[in-house]
Amino acid sequence: MKQLTIKKKITLWYTGIIAVVLGTILVLVLLFVDKVGISATEEEISAAVTGFSSNINFQDGSFYLEGDTEFYDDGIMFCIYDRNGRLLYGTIPTQFPEETILKSNTPRMITGSNRKWMIYDSVYTYGDDEEMWVRGITSVHSIELFMQTSEKMLLIVFPLLIILIGAIGYFMIKRALRQVDLICDEVENISNGKDLSKRLSLPKAKDELYELSEKFNGMFERLELSFEKERQFTSDVSHELRTPVAVIISQCEYLLENENLSAEDKEEIAVILRQAKRMSKLTSEMLIIARNEQDEQHLMEKLDFGLLSELVIEELQTKAQEKNIEITLQKQDDLFMNGDQTLILRMMMNLITNAINYGKTNGHIHVILKVENDQIVGEVKDDGIGISEEHLDRIWERFYRIDKSRSRENGGTGLGLSMVRWIVNLHNGTIHVESIEGIGTSFIFRFPKI
Repeated sequence: MKQLTIKKKITLWYTGIIAVVLGTILVLVLLFVDKVGISATEEEISAAVTGFSSNINFQDGSFYLEGDTEFYDDGIMFCIYDRNGRLLYGTIPTQFPEETILKSNTPRMITGSNRKWMIYDSVYTYGDDEEMWVRGITSVHSIELFMQTSEKMLLIVFPLLIILIGAIGYFMIKRALRQVDLICDEVENISNGKDLSKRLSLPKAKDELYELSEKFNGMFERLELSFEKERQFTSDVSHELRTPVAVIISQCEYLLENENLSAEDKEEIAVILRQAKRMSKLTSEMLIIARNEQDEQHLMEKLDFGLLSELVIEELQTKAQEKNIEITLQKQDDLFMNGDQTLILRMMMNLITNAINYGKTNGHIHVILKVENDQIVGEVKDDGIGISEEHLDRIWERFYRIDKSRSRENGGTGLGLSMVRWIVNLHNGTIHVESIEGIGTSFIFRFPKI
């Protein structure tokens, strides 16, 4: 499962918190508005009943209403009942439950026929223990309608509002963390390009990201200095070793030509010669790599890749015949590219030599060269011992050898494939390996064609 980015995590967290807080506030506001509306209606109806009662006059054990008395005022209907609950004056609203009992001086909510009403009853005594009731009735449908409309609007508006808040928040967070993205991109470019001389651009604001960029630049500076010292040391050592190693090789070859030496002495000198040649090869490869890391310029010219491959195969035929390995070349025409002839020869030499060293006796090596989509596609395929999957990603590392004892027997230095990948990258190409242990290995590379 793909991990969420920090921007998305922060956006989700703060949007969720805002949604909970805002939702709680809106619910409380609706409840408050509902309660305030009910309270206001209670005060209004009780005041209206008191005002209506002022129109009633009591005299001689009876009561009468003034002539201009109205039983409806601003949405409130008034009714007069006797002590038994019988309606004397006024009209009961439609859908109002007539059996509602009288209850003095207490505003109440009454539900009838899916509609709610607010009522207020007030009792008055007169004559010989006679009673009359005044009831005020008003509908709270407007309050209910307002609350229902508000709830429906919230169900629509609230999600849209949260999405809008989330989108704005994500944009703001993305803008605030844009420098982090720039740092990541620049660090990746420096890492992939392996150019430690580059530095991160510093933001204008001297904040935490400015400090982080400065620390990265300091780290790159120390790394660059460290690698530069290592490259210089490798170059110096490789260069200084070439002369003494060459002297050892020449002296060993001279001694082997001396007929006065015994067979045992010659065998020991031959061992020294083999190790000296191996050291010479290692020194040469290290020097090539060191010069490359010092940005030495290479002569790029038009090359016939097919012809160069033929030359390499011809040179390695003797080595392949020692193990009775057959090398075949299958190539198309017009395999021209821009490159350094010495390095391309070295690349093919290393790949085919590697196939011979790890090939089986009486085996085969197939070199296939063709053109695909303006690219030269090459493959060096063998039916040797193969490479286990756990080692495939590491074979390009310097001095990494799967079977160290066998590598020594074959004269391997552990730098061959590392050099191959460097040469391919230098020529804007790509290379990858496919292998099955016990069956064989294929190195497939691509170069731009001209």
